[in-house]
Amino acid sequence: MTTDKKPKGISAALTFGANGGFDNQNKMKKDGGLLLVHEKNSLGIGGMCRYILQVDHKKLKEDGIDTQELYLRFKNLESPLLRPVYLTGPYAFYIDVRPCNYDEDKTYIGSEDVAFCSDLKPDEKFKAKLYFNANSRLQTKNARDEIYSWTIDIISQLAVVTFPILKYSFKVGTSKKIVKKSKGKKVTSVRGLSLKMWDEKSLWNLPPKYPDKPIHLVILTHGIFSNVGCDMLYMKDKIEQTAMNIEERYNPNVVVRGCMDNMGKSAHGIYYLGKRLAKFVVRTVEELRKEYHVDKISFIGHSLGGPTQSMAIHYISVMYPDFFNTVSGIKPMHFIALASPFIGVIGDFPLYLSVPLDMGALGLTGRDLNLKYTPLTSNEGLSALTLAQENSHLPKNILEIIPQPPAQQVFQLFMNRTLYANIVHDGIVPLRTAALLYLDWRSLTQVKDIKKSAGEKSNNKITEDSPTDNESVSTTNKDNKMGEIPSESPNSKNFLQWALPQVIIKGPKMNKFKRGQIMDTKSNESSDTDTESSDSKQEQKFKGPSEASTFMSALSTLTAPVPTQEYIKNPKVRKDRVVHDRVYEPQDLPEQHYLKRSTMKRVVYPNESVNRIQERIARAWQMNMSWRKVLVEIQPDSHNNIVVRRRFVNLYGNVAVSHMVREHFGLEACKKQAGVNNNIKLTKL
Repeated sequence: MTTDKKPKGISAALTFGANGGFDNQNKMKKDGGLLLVHEKNSLGIGGMCRYILQVDHKKLKEDGIDTQELYLRFKNLESPLLRPVYLTGPYAFYIDVRPCNYDEDKTYIGSEDVAFCSDLKPDEKFKAKLYFNANSRLQTKNARDEIYSWTIDIISQLAVVTFPILKYSFKVGTSKKIVKKSKGKKVTSVRGLSLKMWDEKSLWNLPPKYPDKPIHLVILTHGIFSNVGCDMLYMKDKIEQTAMNIEERYNPNVVVRGCMDNMGKSAHGIYYLGKRLAKFVVRTVEELRKEYHVDKISFIGHSLGGPTQSMAIHYISVMYPDFFNTVSGIKPMHFIALASPFIGVIGDFPLYLSVPLDMGALGLTGRDLNLKYTPLTSNEGLSALTLAQENSHLPKNILEIIPQPPAQQVFQLFMNRTLYANIVHDGIVPLRTAALLYLDWRSLTQVKDIKKSAGEKSNNKITEDSPTDNESVSTTNKDNKMGEIPSESPNSKNFLQWALPQVIIKGPKMNKFKRGQIMDTKSNESSDTDTESSDSKQEQKFKGPSEASTFMSALSTLTAPVPTQEYIKNPKVRKDRVVHDRVYEPQDLPEQHYLKRSTMKRVVYPNESVNRIQERIARAWQMNMSWRKVLVEIQPDSHNNIVVRRRFVNLYGNVAVSHMVREHFGLEACKKQAGVNNNIKLTKL
């Protein structure tokens, strides 16, 4: 099969007429093999192609092709001069080739490697062997069938600008020679070879499993400098794979969709992105309702996708008040965010990064995340009651507006509100903003050692707390169920960091922790002199918690280690894990710390106003609704790993994706959802 045009939807090369076994044998001897597939295509930002190659081995033998393996060769057709260009690129592809029986959560038995290329640069080639063995053999009703299948994913790595187009070609043949030197060679038609292809548009518009039953619409939202079509594909696959295998009476009948309208527009501001997402959601529901009954809806966002989907819900609650009506509208089911900066990043980013954000390094989005007011060209979709602070003439920033009424009542209607946060290695969206500021420290006594292990190799076990560390952590949190998450500072000392300017890796002073959450937490525990004296001793022993450097986290996107074949094949060797999983109720919140602060403290502490705003935002999200908070320990780069941005490169985050899918779309979760009372009424907005 040969094609030169960009695919639209699904194309397939099914059974080909054959020249006969004798002719094929002669041709193999003459040319050194047979060229069976030759594909040419091009992809832009957010573009990908998925090929499923199936071979009937019996028919192949009947046509005179007796081989136990096929050869695949992929080439990036772009000019090698584009290799160093990253600002408008990168002009590279990610490719993986998976036998049909490969499953990330099951042990892969076989000596052959799982073939993938993390970053195929311009003019580079990628080669793989396709083995006819148990890993690639399809399970059919007839045990005598010899049908083998492989899935080939080709993903564009373009991330920022929308105009470049990347060209590629790939070939499949019976020998290494024929796929390497096939210029002028024609594709040989054989029986039993099938090649089907989906592009990103067709993959993200699959129909429900049961067209006649109510459907559960799941909206996935990407993060900054990202896209849904490629970067959220693994999560989409896992949701569909899990849901499709559930028996019909409990099956959620999911339909997964993602907004592709915001690609390349990450700097336009959260309001702009959320408004476009909201219109996409409303439009998608209207289109689906022409053929199906849309009964439920869920939102899953990564990184900036968390605030973006929140803004979309706020917009819909204002513009379409009956949209989330649980009686006549759609029932909100799951609101899930992974590594999302709900309270901004200004309290965690160093000065050399926060100042450029203020100055527009990431456009309006950077100012939004720095909790700065950004002028809006329109107030459409924003409640008039939230446009001005109650006790101030200053307008609220967008992150503070989002959780306010009428959207707050809608957020309360969701059956589940779940946050996933990285406990180490994420300096892009640190723990305190991803977990909405408050955590149960009794369950986190091992956090200090987990953070200590951040600089160690992935196969090292987490060591036990020393008596001093245990004493410091446990005493600090005595009789305090919840406390603010303290800010963090970098402590990794690998060679690359020593090679960097010291201003980049130098941690903040201890005063940052003492005048912040740690000292405040202790001061709330007791007011008697003895306790204060004890606290003073603990303060002397206190060592500030470590954090992933923002700079190093960004750099790890390019330098992070790729999982080994053992890691890819054997789930038992993986050390990534969930370290904390708890539902937090409104009554767990401590008293508001920054509500009544003296004028002197407001003047002395430069971050006082920022901390006050972050506290207000965090409490607005949690005062009237419960949240499930799941903390995961995964390897760098954990910010992209947490959603498995690329199937094998970011497989370290499979623990987070698997947990999220199982807990919200698995069999047990679906059984609970099937018994939910459908008479919940939406408070009149």
